[in-house]
Amino acid sequence: MTTGLTCTWTTPEDATAAVTISGDLEFATAGTLLRLVTERLAGHPGVRDVRLDCGEIGFCDSSGLSELMKVHRVVVEAGARLHLDNRQPALDRLLLRTGTAVYLTGEAADTRARRDS
Repeated sequence: MTTGLTCTWTTPEDATAAVTISGDLEFATAGTLLRLVTERLAGHPGVRDVRLDCGEIGFCDSSGLSELMKVHRVVVEAGARLHLDNRQPALDRLLLRTGTAVYLTGEAADTRARRDS
């Protein structure tokens, strides 16, 4: 059962975009985050850092992970860097198990585990 997905874009600084994600990042909501980031980046060419606040993601399945990978590609193609902030343990486990942690976060797989302990 999906709880829906809400994504909110703000630009607290000219070169930084903050995207708050709330809800389930999964098959039924796939496309929402990617559309928002793609549209807003086009209107804000000076953005160099896109910070996704993942603290309110309830669930992330393979479709959600695919969405994050697509968002990463769009952000990089725009000349910016993607950050996944406030990740919950379940999202970190998904990234670690799928081997996408370094690709999406730029962090070594065990860096966050050491930092959180």
